[in-house]
Amino acid sequence: MIHIAIIDQNKTYRESLKTILEQIEDFRVVHDSPDGKCFNGSDDIPVHILMIDGSMSKGKCSELVQNTLTSSISIKTIVLAMFNEELDYDYGKTEVMLKSSSKREFELRIKKMMANQKEYISQQTLKIE
Repeated sequence: MIHIAIIDQNKTYRESLKTILEQIEDFRVVHDSPDGKCFNGSDDIPVHILMIDGSMSKGKCSELVQNTLTSSISIKTIVLAMFNEELDYDYGKTEVMLKSSSKREFELRIKKMMANQKEYISQQTLKIE
């Protein structure tokens, strides 16, 4: 099961995205909020993917990404961009995709990110052994 958290200022978009993502087998939205204030990467339910509204101020969005990356290296982030121009903005170690992406595009991107994460963890485990 892939656990997803959504931080987006627009309640209608947040609820719509949650509905769409939960239609995908093995996807579950475990947290959603407009600002991320109550999101904590160390909650009882682990979060694998954090989706952040890119239309927040760039500073706020980058701050959320940085806080997530420092609190848990295992959480992968996706910044949800409203316009194509925002795809080029550097948020650090995160994926950026359009809010208008299709259900299939979200599914493929998230599954790819999780596959890359599992591969990375396996490689690190092999190095330790």
